[in-house]
Amino acid sequence: MQPWLISWIVFCAAGFVLPCYLLVYAWHRNRIVTSPLIVPMIAVIVLALAMVPAMRSAILGGDYSRRLYITIDVFAALVLINAIYAAIRKAWAIAIASVVISLAWFYVAVVNSVV
Repeated sequence: MQPWLISWIVFCAAGFVLPCYLLVYAWHRNRIVTSPLIVPMIAVIVLALAMVPAMRSAILGGDYSRRLYITIDVFAALVLINAIYAAIRKAWAIAIASVVISLAWFYVAVVNSVV
């Protein structure tokens, strides 16, 4: 198996599956959609759509463009701020999911800086 495929599988498992599971758990626990739950949901959806090559440039921006890095940094910062807000409200599942999603956005930033 090629190394890039293994890293992509790990990224999908850690960056998508774990946060989605935690967000579904948090929603199932309260049965209402609260404000700390909306931001990570949007960030995961945009991150998933950005993985599709045809959608990537439309959502994030072209390669090495200022819009690409600003979009990535804004999503990473929003989700990280949301993690702090959720931790203050003691919504631990949302806080952990937000931290993991923020790390996934930082990983996307690193990959786009190197490649």
